[in-house]
Amino acid sequence: MPQYLDGVRLLHHQEPQSTTDATLTFAVGARDETLPTVGVAHALEHLVMNTIRRLPIRIDATVSTTTTTFEASGTPERVGEFLTGICAALSAPPVERLEVEAGVLAAEDGWVTHPMAALLYYVRYGARGAGLDWLDGPGPDGITAEQVNAFAQKWFTADNAVLQVTGPVPADLKLPLPARAESASAEAARPQAGTRPRHGHYPARQFPGPSVVGYGIPGAAVLLSLPDGDPARIASLATDVLQQRIEESARHGGGHSYVVDCDSVHQPDGTTDWVLYAEAREGTEEAVALAVVEALTDLAANGPSEDELRLALDRFEEQTATSDADLAAEFAVLRRELFDEPVGEPLDPERVRAVRPEDLAAVLRAALPTAIGYAEEDAVEQWTKHGFTEVSLCPVGGELPAGEEFRPPRVARLFVREAREQKLVLTPDELAVRDEDGVHHVPWDEVVGVMRAGDGTSVVFGANGCVLPVSGDLYRGGKKAVAELERRVDRSLWFKESRFKAEED
Repeated sequence: MPQYLDGVRLLHHQEPQSTTDATLTFAVGARDETLPTVGVAHALEHLVMNTIRRLPIRIDATVSTTTTTFEASGTPERVGEFLTGICAALSAPPVERLEVEAGVLAAEDGWVTHPMAALLYYVRYGARGAGLDWLDGPGPDGITAEQVNAFAQKWFTADNAVLQVTGPVPADLKLPLPARAESASAEAARPQAGTRPRHGHYPARQFPGPSVVGYGIPGAAVLLSLPDGDPARIASLATDVLQQRIEESARHGGGHSYVVDCDSVHQPDGTTDWVLYAEAREGTEEAVALAVVEALTDLAANGPSEDELRLALDRFEEQTATSDADLAAEFAVLRRELFDEPVGEPLDPERVRAVRPEDLAAVLRAALPTAIGYAEEDAVEQWTKHGFTEVSLCPVGGELPAGEEFRPPRVARLFVREAREQKLVLTPDELAVRDEDGVHHVPWDEVVGVMRAGDGTSVVFGANGCVLPVSGDLYRGGKKAVAELERRVDRSLWFKESRFKAEED
């Protein structure tokens, strides 16, 4: 029978040990923020951890794209103090410390995932969901107490959490989290079904075939959308083999990389977006890009060697053998339930052992048409030579619509070549700009944020990833365009540029 503590689902790993290891996971992460609240989950995590910082045990907390996790290891009594303190602080966040903690967050300058993964999520999803990993939003000094409290009340509830404990469960453990609804079963203290907040799901950007983007991060990466949840876990094995191949070439063979890793985000359609990335030592960006694209295309065409497949299978079996298989499977089901995702088929070890190289080749080959590669700008050619089409970070195309037009000042058009073709157009349906990259379109109902920059520019962010600056200095009559923004865009979507970001610039 499922176990609950104060409405929180408990998974108890009954290992023969006297100490306790606890992991409290909430089904909320950076992708559940909005552009004007980017960083609120991280700010909340810092505020909460500060309240129990003096406990003499190992403690940690992490905000990822999809989850927020609190961990502790120590005596059962101390771990119990940790869990109770964390939950109490989540129920009533100490927002009076927010101003001080903003400086700590700015000093940390942390990412919820690797910058190459964040960039590829942005290209795939724009300025929503996982794409928010790439954006700064208002910065740590722009997060308000009201935003922190609202985020905590919405997401950090008993019915949106899973507690995993290895070793003794702390005696008389209390988890004072708010419950979204009173339980019909006092015995189980289980919240009513259907009360959890729902995660936003956003359409992926579509490209006519495999694509690649360039930017200034030294390294190379690829985003692959793979089927998830089959009993043989073929997609997981395929990404393992691909990472092996990249690491052998870029790190062990060429000496170009140190970090070769992956990140993933599950999607509600039963697929997972995997990003595999390799950092590049200065001057080796082309070699690393070539290593990534050749590993991907060769494995898709020919599959792995028997040795590569055997290593992936051995890793998989070792991981399975050293974990509680039943509880691991239960956690996987719970995770999918909390994230509103379809439940996959149970793992079948016999099916895993029967996987052949051609099975891995087939799943990678099927993913190639929607793959998005990444390379440092001067190394993009390594991808295009393998059939990838270079695309921009945001969608451009089509013609400027008919509407009220604004052009740069005449002096700018005389002396700046790019300004001669630049034009801003306002219509009843959208904001559009033509620049040297092409035509950018942001429908009014898809504006996800407007930043007031330190120089007075209003920077408009579209859900599709387009970013359009508007001001009286950029365009003749631009103040009228800004006034139209003020009229059309809800006040909750406006935010100031972070003073920390302005200082960096």
